[in-house]
Amino acid sequence: MTYRVSPEEFDGMVRDALRKYEPKFRERLQNENVVIVVDPEPSLEKLYELGLHAGETLFGLSEGVSLADGGSHNALMPYKITIFQHPIEDAVDSIDELAKEVRKTVWHEVGHFLGFDEDEVADMGLG
Repeated sequence: MTYRVSPEEFDGMVRDALRKYEPKFRERLQNENVVIVVDPEPSLEKLYELGLHAGETLFGLSEGVSLADGGSHNALMPYKITIFQHPIEDAVDSIDELAKEVRKTVWHEVGHFLGFDEDEVADMGLG
């Protein structure tokens, strides 16, 4: 089960997912110092730092202090959201599934920025 696209096409899917986010949340992202990047995959060091083992899947990562925890991202250090292309591609077998999983992952990580924990984003259907 793998469906690969070019890095440019994947970046476009991430941008498309952000455009489909609710306007009030998009505004928050635009008004805060939030950086969204795409990396091919998480490093072994990052997996270790997070307590994950090689072979465990990480689709996205949010790093910083959420708005709910008093984060002000207009400061020097931005809130960073990383979307990992290869693990997402490895979990799907069609372009439609890929677009859906990218959207779900982006919205999941933005949910963390907004202050929702793992259980809350899962309750929103963003597992």
